[in-house]
Order: sequence, then structure tokens, then C-alpha cells
Amino acid sequence: MASFVSVSTAAYDGYGFDVILPSLARCGVQNVEFAFIDGYVEAFTDSDFTEAFANELRSEMQRHGQQCRYFSGHIDLGIDNATTRLEARCRFAASLGASFVITNAATRERSSTFFQQADTLAAIARNYGIRILLENPGNRVPNLLDHAGDVLGLLEQLDTQAFGLNYDIGNLLAHCPDREPLADARAAIPLADHVHLKPCVRKGDRIDFVSLGEGDIDDTTLAAELFRQDKPFSLELPFRLHRDANAQPWRDDQPLPLDLIEMRIARSLEELLASLN
Repeated sequence: MASFVSVSTAAYDGYGFDVILPSLARCGVQNVEFAFIDGYVEAFTDSDFTEAFANELRSEMQRHGQQCRYFSGHIDLGIDNATTRLEARCRFAASLGASFVITNAATRERSSTFFQQADTLAAIARNYGIRILLENPGNRVPNLLDHAGDVLGLLEQLDTQAFGLNYDIGNLLAHCPDREPLADARAAIPLADHVHLKPCVRKGDRIDFVSLGEGDIDDTTLAAELFRQDKPFSLELPFRLHRDANAQPWRDDQPLPLDLIEMRIARSLEELLASLN
């Protein structure tokens, strides 16, 4: 595979990293994207982002021949304490060996605060050797980055040495249901530094997340295009997660069985290989 492809730990919501990393290794995954996303995974706080924890995870990755280049630590960068919270994530990501932190920009009602502190956010990222990749959200709250049409207008107001784009087509399906997802993705991908593939299906008034090749949109064709463009991407497969009729996330009461998660990841990786043919 020419493109840099990661698999997100979001697939394992409810399990500890002492289980997640060896499981990913059994699936043949060498590139790990750690996911610390409120509402997507088990509860955590910023105080968890310690150097000791990062060193523990890095040592565990080394035991399994793994690395982390992309770290998902979503916050709204328009909140008042965004600089402090971003610094915690950048410091932790850098300690893991990552070069990119994926997060959201800001809701439109917090846009002025976001732009006021954008230079400070950029300086924090540069200090840790990190680039901030802004991701389009999926919760239907108006954002500075709702879809592909917002990308250029947003980035031209920012320091693009510090800020870039992580495009998530699965989020678009929930956030902007009236937009044609593949057309939006094809407009965004040339501008993106990294892409999330997050296959999902609509079931009545909710959205479920599934293996690659089983979603409502043709993620396999999109993966083939990403390979052709040598565009880095991650399989973000939050199998325990759902979205309700208002696109708000909710999670199953219990984690999925480990063997089921591994089977779905293996199926997704097989589908990726098929996209190369």
C-alpha cells in the first residue's frame, strides 16, 4: 500500500490499551491512530495526558512493531481554555511520536474566540513539532468547517504551516445530510492533509458504523482514489458508536466482543487490499 494508512483505536471503545495494541498487531496493523474523543470513547480527562502514560504506550507500540503518526484529540478550538487543552494534546502526541493532532475548528458562535487565539494555538503546535489538522464535525452544530466548501475560506485565514485539514466523509453524512457525500469528498481530498474513512449506514432514524465496504457510500472506491493520490488516511471504525435522529452520538452499554472487533477490522483491511485491484 503506497499511502500511509492507520487504524484508529476508536474501534476498541471500552478496552484498555494493553488489550488494544496487541489486538491491532494480530490484525496486522502497524500504524496506530490513538483516539481520545469525548463522546466516542470511555471517559477521560486532560490530566490523563501524562508523559508517563505516553511513554508506556510508546513502549507497548515498540513491542508490537507499531508507531503513531496521527493523534485524534478533538476539542472545540473556540472555547476559552482551548490553548491549555490543545497544549496537553500536542505534548502527549509528540511524546507518542506523532506529528499531527486532529481536532475540530470551532462552532460558528465561537468563531471570534477561535480566530483571536489562532496564532497562539499555532505557536503551541510548532513548539511541539505538531501540525493541527482541523476536521469537519458530525453533530449538526454549525461549524467553521461544515463541508468541503468551507475549507479554502478557513485555511486562508490561518497559518497553514501550523493548520491543515483532516476530512471525514462519515461525519459529513450526519452533519450535512443534504450534500452529496462523494462529490463533497472529491472536492475536499485535494485540499486535505489526511482523511478519515468512517463507513456508516442509516437504519431508520439512526446511523450505525460498520466495516469498510458495508456503508451507505462507496468507501472502497474512495479508498482507491486516496491510494492513487498517495493521500494518508485512517480507518476510523467506531463500532460501538451510533448517532440519533439529530446526529448526536450515543454508545452501546457494553463494549463489543473482542473477536467481533478483530473480525470487522480484518474485513475492512481485506476490502482495502481489494480496492488496489
